[in-house]
Amino acid sequence: MPAVPGTQPRLSETAQHVVRRFTYGYNLRLEADVLRHSGVDAWFESQLARHPDPAADAVLSWFPRLKDTPSRAWANARSEAYSGWQYGDDLVKYSLVRRVVATNQVHEMMVDFWSNLLHIPAGEGLSFPWRLHYDTHAIRPHALGTYRALLRAAVTHPSMSGYLSNHRNTKTLINENLGRELLELYTVGRRAGYSEADVKSSARLLTGFTVAIEKDFGAGYDPALHHVGPVKVMDRTFTNAAADGRAELNAYLDWLAMRPETATRIARRLCVRFISDDPPQSSVDAVQKAYLASGSDIKACLRVLVRDPGFLASKFKKARTPAEDVVATQRACDIVPTGAGKDSHVDAFSWLCSWIGQAPFSWPRPDGSPEQSDTYLSPARLLRSWTTRSWAANAGEKVTKATRPLPRDLVPPVWPLPLKDLVHHQAVMMTGRRATAETVAGVATLLDKPATHVFSAEWERNEGHMTWMLTLIRTAILSAPEAMLR
Repeated sequence: MPAVPGTQPRLSETAQHVVRRFTYGYNLRLEADVLRHSGVDAWFESQLARHPDPAADAVLSWFPRLKDTPSRAWANARSEAYSGWQYGDDLVKYSLVRRVVATNQVHEMMVDFWSNLLHIPAGEGLSFPWRLHYDTHAIRPHALGTYRALLRAAVTHPSMSGYLSNHRNTKTLINENLGRELLELYTVGRRAGYSEADVKSSARLLTGFTVAIEKDFGAGYDPALHHVGPVKVMDRTFTNAAADGRAELNAYLDWLAMRPETATRIARRLCVRFISDDPPQSSVDAVQKAYLASGSDIKACLRVLVRDPGFLASKFKKARTPAEDVVATQRACDIVPTGAGKDSHVDAFSWLCSWIGQAPFSWPRPDGSPEQSDTYLSPARLLRSWTTRSWAANAGEKVTKATRPLPRDLVPPVWPLPLKDLVHHQAVMMTGRRATAETVAGVATLLDKPATHVFSAEWERNEGHMTWMLTLIRTAILSAPEAMLR
């Protein structure tokens, strides 16, 4: 019997591990991209460099309302022509499709990571007119840059001012919201020991920014609203002598970004996302050291993390979040959206994220969704995840405004074909690795056939039967415990 092509992994175990952690899921296009490079290290460096990604960029055109100016978006919401919730829903779908189709997978992963750390809910009433701009001008350009630059861009953005009430923060009426979250969530954290007086001082440095909330949402800076005079935060005094306090604010943000406490918090959060829920302290220390030595360079941190012994030893120790699970399933089944709109496939898989437990950009507090895997591992989530995968794995299911392979294109052109080889072929195609012995045995039980059962060429010509069999096999592979692990 001839060897069945496609039943052996083409990527090393290390390469598979890097791909599982730093992308939204395996597919043959991703495998080909890795193999074009001299090794996974070269692929990772190429990902850090970022290249043009026209397929991902083109997705924005599917959601023309997202290009509305802030004033137009507010007018549409006010007249009920298009609500803030609808703008938010478009942003969610746009972001999810990018994760499915993007070639720059590491960048998309880091956009998600920083969007979660510097979280602004999509569709929130005081920030939605500027929310896409926050994504395209604050988060995306800096997701692989420095945290110092990212912090500046995010904290001073009109969407952040609206969400955390900084538009109400003036020299005569201090609003502490953004000043507090800047210290607590975005930089040093509560363990740094700052006081209530420090929070107020932090807020004073943030005065002057304006957003015409519930008018035309025009944004700017008014020196007349800025608090002038010395301000002390923890152990540093800022002279804050100029009416235009933006230069002093930038100095403050840079100082916070480079505090050791900030470096530790960012390092730990990166390690929780990419290593394990309880990462080794040595890994956190290594990333923290790289952060401080590089001036908060995100690429430097990721290079250290991906080579760290703790990372290399963490195979299959992180579960995908519900949203990652849905996107990874789309990629594994090679379902590629081609457009949006009513009853489109984008509508369906966006809804599935919420259904199994995590609607993107919907966390109700500014601290962002938990990064720990165990947050999402309830019995209800697992049951709904299995159902979701069975829908996606249905090789004969038609999709609207999307493409998927035909059933006959999913099987190798080698006959006769043993069941166990077919299982391994499907596993390698969808996950990059062979099925475990338990999965092979499970599929054999599911089909009521021995693993050694041999399919003839006649089976391939009976498309209905073949499609049904493939759906069961692919569902079993995607629902195996290791398939939901990163």
